[in-house]
Amino acid sequence: IMNLPFKVVMNLKEMEAAVEVMKGCDVILVDTTGRSCKNAMQISELRAYISRIKADSIYLVMSCTTKNSDIDNITKGFKELDYNGVILTKLDETSTYGSILNILESSGKPLSYVTTGQNVPDDIRILTKDEISKIILGVDEPCLTRQTN
Repeated sequence: IMNLPFKVVMNLKEMEAAVEVMKGCDVILVDTTGRSCKNAMQISELRAYISRIKADSIYLVMSCTTKNSDIDNITKGFKELDYNGVILTKLDETSTYGSILNILESSGKPLSYVTTGQNVPDDIRILTKDEISKIILGVDEPCLTRQTN
């Protein structure tokens, strides 16, 4: 969609080769397939990928529609990856936003980005504290707030 170079990799050796090919890029984004926080082998594999590429930033990506009963398990299950921040997706697919606070409280990490739709990159946003407050209190809809950066 964004007309950017990308590589699909299936193992650590391919990952290292892909990063080497893209070393001239300003930013290299690595998107992993969804993993279960309950699967120690998958978490170990993610840790190996992260250590090999020496990532500057690592984000936990979680849906805003995640059930409160699952939030603690997910944030704690991925804690050993030492993620820097949280990206919340699917704000456009819910009508209640209290999970934003629950996810941030459970993770102990800052909110880095949110997604409010399927239009990449237009629906990837940074929200101010004021915008987050208005969304949680029901004063504003996340798809209607204006980006202020």
